[in-house]
Parts: sequence; C-alpha cells; structure tokens
Amino acid sequence: MQRNGLTKAALHRKSAEEKLLLAARRLFCRAGIHATGISQILEEAGVARRSLYKHYGSKENLLKAVLDTEANMWFHWFDLDLPGLKCSNKDRILALFGLLENWFKKEDFFGCVFINAVAEREKDSAWVKDVAGAYRDQIIERLKALVVESGASDPDIVTQKLGLIIEGAIITAMVTQNSQTAHIAGLAAEDVLRCTGWSPSQVQAAAPTAAAAEAA
Repeated sequence: MQRNGLTKAALHRKSAEEKLLLAARRLFCRAGIHATGISQILEEAGVARRSLYKHYGSKENLLKAVLDTEANMWFHWFDLDLPGLKCSNKDRILALFGLLENWFKKEDFFGCVFINAVAEREKDSAWVKDVAGAYRDQIIERLKALVVESGASDPDIVTQKLGLIIEGAIITAMVTQNSQTAHIAGLAAEDVLRCTGWSPSQVQAAAPTAAAAEAA
C-alpha cells in the first residue's frame, strides 16, 4: 500500500505550505497532536521555521488547517462524489468504501486526525477535541442522511454500525498499511444493510474511481 511517508521526489515537488501540512498530518496521526512539537514538524517537512510562521503563523493554525483539509475531503465525498452516482442510496453507502480504499492507497494516508484528536484529553487544548468532534458529527450526519434516504427502518442504529465499521477500517488500514481493509469493511457494511432487506445491485460497480478520489 502506501509507504511510510512521501517519496523524496514527491515531497520535493510540493510547496513549503504543502510540506508543512503533510508533515503535520502524518505526525499528528502517528505521534499524537500534543506530543508533536514545532521542531518535529519542521524537521519532517524539511522547511525553515520562517515558512511555518509565513504560511500558518503558529502550530495551532497549522492544526486547524489539517482539520479543515481532512473535513473537506469527507464533505467532497458526501456532497459531490456520492450524489453524482446513478444508483440507489444504499449502493452509494457501499461506494463510500471504494473511496476509502482509494484514500488508503495514497502515499499521504497516515490515518484519521479526527480519531486522534477526539481521543486526546488535554484540558488546555479542549478546542481541538471540540473542533474535531464537530467535524466528525457533520460527517456522521451526512452518512445518516444516506441511511435515512435508503429507507432503513432504524437509521440511528444502522448509522452507528456503519460509523463503527468505517472508523475501524481507518484504524486497521493505518496499522496494517493494507488498503484491502476497505474492501473487507465494505463486506461488513453489506451485512448490515442486508438486515434492512436490501440486496446489492449491479450499479454498485459504478463506485467512484481513484481519479475521482484524487480530486477530493
């Protein structure tokens, strides 16, 4: 799947702003937000300290940019990619796992910063957990909207089950570096949806392509 980080050639082609963002995402997921210092981010990104202050001003602003970037990826999936598919809402739910697999294959996949942020309990930075939690809630609400439109009899429970499958897939992919985790998670999601009396259709094959995920 993905390597431990971006290749030197790929990293060299990116701007200082992008390097800082990618380095911060990786370190926040790997080592934790509060355990990651500015010096570590600068060393990982290979840029000068002045670049951090020029583009972001502070570690706090860089963290906000990381959270915004991750949220926008999910919003793009739910608001643009999935609605564009000519299939049922239940098939759109399964197409989400195709998007996850494309994400897991990317060399800049380091895990989910929301999961890390919500798990941390630093009282002096409660805003981090609040912002990450708020973004996660917005993503879950979008997932629930698909579940409701699919006609599930108990959308709250179905959404919770799917949410657990998705978050479990992200964590497993991060640990194992195996993008096929998304496929297995999709099979588990099918089992959940079958309990609502649904059978997968042939239209499911129209799941978003890797190119579509790259555009997210």
